[in-house]
Amino acid sequence: MIEKQPVMQLNIRIPHALAQALEELATAEHLEKIDIARQILWDGVAQRKQTLALKLHAEGKVTKTRAAEIAGLSVWEIVDLVEKHGLRWDYSVEDAKEEIAAVVKQARQHKR
Repeated sequence: MIEKQPVMQLNIRIPHALAQALEELATAEHLEKIDIARQILWDGVAQRKQTLALKLHAEGKVTKTRAAEIAGLSVWEIVDLVEKHGLRWDYSVEDAKEEIAAVVKQARQHKR
């Protein structure tokens, strides 16, 4: 059984050029324009969350574990993302403690 998520209508005005670009993508990918627009929104939100997480961590405002949570990624995925962007990643004792706690928590969830 597939559960439906609650939805909300969002009306936006976009430039004609953007609407045309959406139409072209939808046609090329054999999708409806609304479906391609939704996918682009999801992709954009995910990208912005990752960018925010990296920025906050680089500024020392959040730990690696918290950055991963903000980005919606695992700790290992955020580490890969940091390396991909060529960013410096200081590793503190607090980071180590949080990483160990995250591993233990994940291991307990997999045992259930």
